[in-house]
Amino acid sequence: MKKHRNNTFINQLVAENRLLSSLYERVVSCPHYEEQLYAVLESYTMAYIAEKSEGHGTSDEIYFNYIRSYNKDMKTFVKTGKYPLEIDANRAALGRFEYDIILLFSCLFSEHRFRIMQLINEQSSMANCGLFIGCGPGLEIELVKKSIQKLYAYDLSINEFLLTKHPTVHFKEAYFTGEDDDLRYDSIYLIELLEHLSGPYVLLKQCQNVLSENGKIFLTTATNIPQFDHLYNFEASHQDFEKKIQNMGLSISFMEDIPHQFITLDIGAKNRFYILKKDSSC
Repeated sequence: MKKHRNNTFINQLVAENRLLSSLYERVVSCPHYEEQLYAVLESYTMAYIAEKSEGHGTSDEIYFNYIRSYNKDMKTFVKTGKYPLEIDANRAALGRFEYDIILLFSCLFSEHRFRIMQLINEQSSMANCGLFIGCGPGLEIELVKKSIQKLYAYDLSINEFLLTKHPTVHFKEAYFTGEDDDLRYDSIYLIELLEHLSGPYVLLKQCQNVLSENGKIFLTTATNIPQFDHLYNFEASHQDFEKKIQNMGLSISFMEDIPHQFITLDIGAKNRFYILKKDSSC
């Protein structure tokens, strides 16, 4: 078992559970693993749990319940080809704390989420004005906030932890439309968001409208990921997606497929990480 200095939180979790031990080993053994980045993710997770866990179930129990539920959804997807909300449109949503714990733990215990965080960390650059749409527990904001002078963040639900942890960020508890927005953003982040929207291209167009001349849009798409709250599914080839963004006047400056490696099933699940910019030929 690989251990890290001062990594008592993770060491205790993996020592007590065989599943987490196996998942942890996958992450720390993957080719793109970085101990320094992992320490940042772990520290942020610990801070969130310390601030928000009172009155909730233990964090590892929440994550185990999610894994069990997701495994069932994967098996159903294999049989039916349908995502959970296609089968049950009234499926209950998780609370903010439970959802945030799943997002945070998945960065520590799944290769694909760790890789997404790594790409955000690697590919982001200095910017005057940045925009996050979809905040979650704020981990992505933590990775880039020091490189962006003015950072704005939108979400339908923003918990108090983010306000305390990121006091310089301008949070808005609302759906971003870009209307009456006179700002032009150098960096726009749509990380693991588009699959939660019934009309992702509407939001992409709104972001294109407020993107600065040399700005970048960082986004991920989801293919064959039957998560309980996904509404839109991108085809594996992304031909339709890339044609639509080209028609908007955007071009691709970076792209990487990030496959999901599950213990039990291989259903062709993946994220695709894009960096888009305005097409200079348009």
